[in-house]
Amino acid sequence: MKKFLILIAALFFTLPAPAEAAGNTIWLATTANRNYVGEITNKNFEKSLAPEGELGKLVFNPVARPRTWIMDAALLEDVQHLIEKESTLATNWLAQVKRASNRDTIYATAYGNPDVIYLNSLAPTELNFYYAVGLQHLQAVLLKNVLSEKGSGYAWKRAKINDEVREFFNVARAEFTLLSTVVNPKEVETDRGRIAQLFSPLLSSEERAALLKDFESGQANVINKLRIVSGRYQITTAKEKIPVTLVNDFNVPVTVDLFFTPLNNRVVFPQYRQITLNAKSKIQVSVPIKTIAAGDTNVIARFENGKGQVVGSNGMIELSSTLISPAVTWFTTGAGLLLILAAIAQSVRRVKKNRAEK
Repeated sequence: MKKFLILIAALFFTLPAPAEAAGNTIWLATTANRNYVGEITNKNFEKSLAPEGELGKLVFNPVARPRTWIMDAALLEDVQHLIEKESTLATNWLAQVKRASNRDTIYATAYGNPDVIYLNSLAPTELNFYYAVGLQHLQAVLLKNVLSEKGSGYAWKRAKINDEVREFFNVARAEFTLLSTVVNPKEVETDRGRIAQLFSPLLSSEERAALLKDFESGQANVINKLRIVSGRYQITTAKEKIPVTLVNDFNVPVTVDLFFTPLNNRVVFPQYRQITLNAKSKIQVSVPIKTIAAGDTNVIARFENGKGQVVGSNGMIELSSTLISPAVTWFTTGAGLLLILAAIAQSVRRVKKNRAEK
């Protein structure tokens, strides 16, 4: 009995993980080969697609059937990017993937091939989004239906995720979710899905830190596509209009509310509902303001969706008011008129005097 228990324990600890147990499984997944704006950063990526390259060997000399393919759409989209740059290696590689896998079972990973166990505990809804994007994008590349890897047990590898990555993920996820309430979700789908690449089990700590830095900058630029331009204005009267510039760099129209929040009570701003910004547009809105007292005022300008949630990038309007009161204005105007009348009267007297002397 004792020997039997030892044998069972030995078998338990030596059983391979699901992906390893299937000996005829081919994984097509890598770390991110492009930065957030889509430029190739992996200098060896194109060479790896050659028949003798790391990725080339998997498809030009695949394991025998029956076999299963596990593919990450992010990798195949990186290959498509090279094809658009007229890469022969990329063109041949993708064509071979389609031929070699034509009669095989194909699973799509969650987009970016992340640590699904970790993400399932952190944000299961977002993980479902990554799975949906991974499936849809892979089908678009292969031009055929494939299966989702979700629940298959193939994706079992873990990643070492630090607090910085988790914090960025939480902020980025919230901002993309809000942005999708005013922008067509398809417009930011890839940008949102790309965040999953930070959770790749294939990344080293150094690679993850470098990728995080790039993604922080890239994600900020996406949010900044919908923005209010900051400005500084000098105010001299109680009622004036100031030009405020609104920008929509997305490829689709956006409808938002525009709100202004002065940080003191020296000025009063109107609020605007349902402003539509055309795709790839920049417009100026002439905003009427009422000045109550002289002094400096900072005003936060922001876009909101229909639920009162802030979207896009805020603008800061700096006002410097040297307001002249109505009483002073009337006094100055009256004094000016008196001076003009006095000058006219003096001129008349001089004319009369000259005539009298003649």
